[in-house]
Amino acid sequence: MVDVQKIDAFFNGNAVLKTAERRTESKRSRVLRFAKLVMPSIAALLIGLILILPNFKKENVVSKEDLTLPQKGELEKLHAEDASFSMTDADGKISSFTADSMDETSSMSKVIKIQNPKGKIPLKTEEKFVDIIANTGFFDQAKNTIRLEQNVKAVYDNQTTFETNEAEYDFNKAYGQGQKPIHAYGSWGKIWADGFSYDKNQEILYLNGKSKLIHEGGVLKAFKQARYYKDLNKIEAEGNVVLEQASSMLYADKVVMWFENEKQMELRKVEGFGHVKIRTEDGVAQSDKGIYLPQENKIELEGNVSIQKDNNIIYGDKAVTNTETKISRMIADEKNKKVSGIIRGSSIKRKKHEEK
Repeated sequence: MVDVQKIDAFFNGNAVLKTAERRTESKRSRVLRFAKLVMPSIAALLIGLILILPNFKKENVVSKEDLTLPQKGELEKLHAEDASFSMTDADGKISSFTADSMDETSSMSKVIKIQNPKGKIPLKTEEKFVDIIANTGFFDQAKNTIRLEQNVKAVYDNQTTFETNEAEYDFNKAYGQGQKPIHAYGSWGKIWADGFSYDKNQEILYLNGKSKLIHEGGVLKAFKQARYYKDLNKIEAEGNVVLEQASSMLYADKVVMWFENEKQMELRKVEGFGHVKIRTEDGVAQSDKGIYLPQENKIELEGNVSIQKDNNIIYGDKAVTNTETKISRMIADEKNKKVSGIIRGSSIKRKKHEEK
């Protein structure tokens, strides 16, 4: 059966219009669906451009030599101006530093280069500090150490000043050292040495290699090592040691000096060990061990003692000399009970009477 209404509609154009409307609606829906899918991607691209464009601008404006800019294929390095930082040692004491600038030596590195570092390191006594300055420094965050280079200076509370061109300090161990020559000076005198090491916990300064100390007690030279014990007011020197005082010279394998006053380093006692030789205007004395007591004007020699004056030589086990009167007294050992000597080419011996 034929539908007359559909045929009429076709010839009247109604069917064509409805088909066109349906096609138009289909196109609109497809456009809307496409827009919904594409717009988020376009938004993400715009956000990315906003983040990237400032970096392009930065590279165009700042010099390529600026350490804050990344090199090709690496991340950006840390950079800070007028920086301050602090380190904590094993005892919980805090050392604080400032610097003109800080830069990572390489991307993501734990080593920071420091320009013109200035800082304070606490001493064993809590309220006392040593002031540190240098031209350049390198702080290792992983090891908690700082290495200072060029015009390194350390100033203590008593104005004692140490100068060198290289020094390293370990905050965990409270231990410092340097392989370059060191010079120190203060109210007590002056020091020179080939290198040094410093134990803060023990308050011991080691002067390594050839060292020289000038003070009111004289001039001390050592060719191996000299050690200063701050708590004990004591200096130990080893290796062909020479102590020069006024017109006398002391030679020994090892010399120990004791002082009364930490600031003035007033000499209280000197001990010499091994191949001891004392040379004065009056003669030469030798022994295995020697003790000099300047406040008592006395020198004591022990073990294989010999005293030579002009052509006279006296041998014994112990000798005591008064440095003011310049009178020496030779003492015999209790076992041997004898003193011998040569005077002007003649040999004499004196034997003590045995005890009854």
